[in-house]
Amino acid sequence: MWIGMLCIFGCYGASIIIMHLLLGARKGSKKPTTIVLVTKNNQSQIEWVIRSLFFFSKVKGSQVTATVFDEGSSDDTQEIVERLSQTYAVELRVQFEYDAIDRFLSQHEDDPVVIVHLSNREEAVKIPVL
Repeated sequence: MWIGMLCIFGCYGASIIIMHLLLGARKGSKKPTTIVLVTKNNQSQIEWVIRSLFFFSKVKGSQVTATVFDEGSSDDTQEIVERLSQTYAVELRVQFEYDAIDRFLSQHEDDPVVIVHLSNREEAVKIPVL
């Protein structure tokens, strides 16, 4: 009985090691996806979106970075993003020019980029890890 249990745990441990090796090799070869979050006065959901984004990307083994374009929020959205940028790969940009996102996209033409307007709830499905 003990030999059977040791075989089961040994196979389980070996499969875990193999999976970590395969995921580690795959993770190093892909560019991180840049998620662009366009927001204005979304303090009630911005923290949840950012934390969920990085949690699920970690679970899936993918790398993401987030750039938050704030369109002049009058609530605590900017402060929340600044606080989260100390923990996660989040960059805050306060935009007042109409072409700020276009200039950002032209700088990241070769990178995978997903744009999500948080004011439009239907666009949340664009986030690839949620």
